[in-house]
Amino acid sequence: MMSWSHGLYSLLALPLLLVIYLVFQPDHQPLQQKPMQQRRNKVFADLTSNKFTRESDGTYGMWSYHGIAHESHADQTEFIYNADLLSHDGSIHTSITSAVYPLMGLTSDMDPVYQEYLILQAKAVGIDGFILEWGYREHQSNVALLSLLQVAKKYKPFNIGINWCDHWLTVDMKNKSSEQIVEKFHADLQYLYDSIFNTHSDLTPMYGSHPIIFLFGDGLSATQFSDILSRPLHLPDDLSTPIWIGSYLNFASTSERWSEWKDLINGTYGWVPNVRRPTPPSMSQWDYYSTTEDTVAYQQNVTNHGSNCVSEVAGCVMWCGSVSPGMDNRGCAGWGRELRYVPRHNLTTHKSSNDLQWEFYLASKKQPDVIVLPTINDFPEATTILPLKNSTFTALYSTLNHTSSWKNVSLDMRGVTLPMQWFTDYKKAEFYNMTDKLNVSNIFHLLESVAVLIGHQDYVQANNTLQIIRQGFSKLERKLTVNTINITGPSKELYGTVPPVFRDNSTYINSTTGLFMALTEDYAMMLRAHNYKGLLRFDYQLLEPKFSHLIVRSSSKRQSMSPGYSYAFYSRNSPSQSVYKVRADFAEVCNLMVKTPGKWKSAIVHLYKSNQSWDHSGKHASDLHFATDASFLLRNISMSFQLYKVKNGR
Repeated sequence: MMSWSHGLYSLLALPLLLVIYLVFQPDHQPLQQKPMQQRRNKVFADLTSNKFTRESDGTYGMWSYHGIAHESHADQTEFIYNADLLSHDGSIHTSITSAVYPLMGLTSDMDPVYQEYLILQAKAVGIDGFILEWGYREHQSNVALLSLLQVAKKYKPFNIGINWCDHWLTVDMKNKSSEQIVEKFHADLQYLYDSIFNTHSDLTPMYGSHPIIFLFGDGLSATQFSDILSRPLHLPDDLSTPIWIGSYLNFASTSERWSEWKDLINGTYGWVPNVRRPTPPSMSQWDYYSTTEDTVAYQQNVTNHGSNCVSEVAGCVMWCGSVSPGMDNRGCAGWGRELRYVPRHNLTTHKSSNDLQWEFYLASKKQPDVIVLPTINDFPEATTILPLKNSTFTALYSTLNHTSSWKNVSLDMRGVTLPMQWFTDYKKAEFYNMTDKLNVSNIFHLLESVAVLIGHQDYVQANNTLQIIRQGFSKLERKLTVNTINITGPSKELYGTVPPVFRDNSTYINSTTGLFMALTEDYAMMLRAHNYKGLLRFDYQLLEPKFSHLIVRSSSKRQSMSPGYSYAFYSRNSPSQSVYKVRADFAEVCNLMVKTPGKWKSAIVHLYKSNQSWDHSGKHASDLHFATDASFLLRNISMSFQLYKVKNGR
């Protein structure tokens, strides 16, 4: 291992640095401009890792959210999303952080099966890799990174890169000194070399021997970043210092920004078109919007800057365009800032924003090294290209069509829908696997085969195997009996373990008085013995005007591997920078955020076989515990279960 000055390796401003680099690194090739015809070959999709599920993680993460767009003047600036809430039959989540609804339902970004689906889906539409939004070593995004790298090994060639969201670190360290922030960032950079780039160089996006790091910006100052570049790194013999590609939005969208940063980074990448066109009265739910034509104009600006950077700035070695299907950031309350809207389609021409941006790059004489897709799975900003309930696979088919042209290769559209079918069947098999005496091992074996076939683009055989799996499910289902039971409370079947407090023919709870309920042992034993799909129903009314949480907890034997997850953001108009945190807790059935008092509301939430133990081990020997930090009334509490059992126990 060798240690050299990181600033020396940056190769940014002066030709002299190139000379020094050649003298001290004879085994590594210097940074050189690639021939134009070799550039049109990579498509990377930005990937987020902040959405979870109760079944997989013990929390819904960013599927649930309470946020205020402090810099907005739109009609609504405060948003409360409770992902626990379901439709009457339990099939749809009715309050999620997205203006678009996922066709696959709510999924966990931490679930290795979902991560495998994402890679298969990406490869099926010509995407060469992901750049994961990454914060720092202790952040939950690092857990996602380590998991993704393991999954991606099965599907090489495929890249897993870093889109370093430095503002997550600076917000988390808002009370620390600048020196402490620089030290932490530099330590995390060394960690990436030691644990990621060195051990997974075949998966890391590279520029020669230089790992490519995308830097989102708006966190570190130019002075701090310059300090980081000047500090030594311990580099493996076969790796050089990183190539830093900064977002056009935060590093080059104004001449002032670019003047400050151009000698510190090696290129720029485009993002979701950021156009500040004030909304007319008919669009008062947002502050700014873009037309589909604006999206193309934005890409022209990205292109002009990128091509000029490569041709005129000594250390600028590559630039990346971007293509985005649209945006509506009300799901994340604009991360505390303004509310913006980029339409997915022009209602007059019926042209999609996605198509128009791709067509611009395909026709442009100035070709980027990489096209970045922001994003593949960001639902809170509604920039996802994944299948949607209202438009199904539209963005994916568009992406496949254009990546084929971009790379001048033939891609088979028969593969677009297969990854979702595989994922859906895999989750179905996981559910049936919890049924006693039901053997699903052969189906899992076939599903592993399907994943390999999709990964190798053998779509005909993959589809044929999926049909065999469906036949296997039909055989399994003929072996099952499914019975429904309904339990209401309070009753002799679902009773209070502590005498409840009644008010106005309802149960009263507050911060010191909860509702503790347990099932009779006959029913509890039945649920422990059967696989099931369960729903809990109740009505609730907040009694005081304050933002509050109504939480239902259960007895549970599952322990979370993580104490929680956090997401950092800030608003210039907010009284303080914010860190939004959630706990991972498998005993938590639901956590409802409520602000409006005096109105009865109905809740329907999932009960999971894997989470609820029904062994009376909750507080005060309960199976369900209603708790709050305010005052609530509760009524009409009931549960329903579909019990799955093998016929005759065989």
